[in-house]
Amino acid sequence: MKKILNFAGLVFAGLLLTGCASDKELRKLEVGYQVQLEEYATALKSGEITKAEHDKKVTQLNSRYGRRRAMMERDIYGSGIKSTGRRPAISQGRRRY
Repeated sequence: MKKILNFAGLVFAGLLLTGCASDKELRKLEVGYQVQLEEYATALKSGEITKAEHDKKVTQLNSRYGRRRAMMERDIYGSGIKSTGRRPAISQGRRRY
């Protein structure tokens, strides 16, 4: 019985550490994203880049961040509920009132 409790404790601790490490990676990604946005805003305000260049860079940053975050969340949480496929058509040959 003691071995089972020890094993369960180890499994629980492992899952807890995995979750914390995953959250840390997501937070690191978010901080990097915010820093990059601030750099772009500062460059725009100082006149180093034009509004069009700023918009282009922000669009690229958003798409990269979105893809990376989605991949990380998929790795952490899984892909979610799988669809069961197509639903059958409404009663083939019969009318529905």
